[in-house]
Amino acid sequence: MAITRAETQVTWPTAANSKSVSAGGNETSEEINLDATCIAAQISLKADNSTTPAADDQIHFFIIQTSGDPDGTGSDEFDTVGHAIPLAVIDTNDEATAGITVPLPIPQKGFKIYAEGVTAGTTNAITVSATITEQRAA
Repeated sequence: MAITRAETQVTWPTAANSKSVSAGGNETSEEINLDATCIAAQISLKADNSTTPAADDQIHFFIIQTSGDPDGTGSDEFDTVGHAIPLAVIDTNDEATAGITVPLPIPQKGFKIYAEGVTAGTTNAITVSATITEQRAA
């Protein structure tokens, strides 16, 4: 059995590698699906504040997962934002451009990354991006 590593860019609507989260706003990535042979995964999250950061310029990252169609209506349903799993908080007042890598829970059918400045009430727009590293066994 070979162990390999693969990297997947998280994309934001529409297929963008990064997205600007407006002051006090939020953005949700496009759906991501890990490979069926994935045995471990981590995500590198980045927040870039290109202005003079304010004390409340923090981005909270969450994972919104789906395991499929819980009520059999014919379409996958994702966790609601209020019940999403927290991944990390990046404070751009400490570092204007900052990143953190955290483990991802597996398995799930698919997921999206939710980035928001609502909790902190961000003053400035902050650009977010992310990439996933999978360890695969095949």
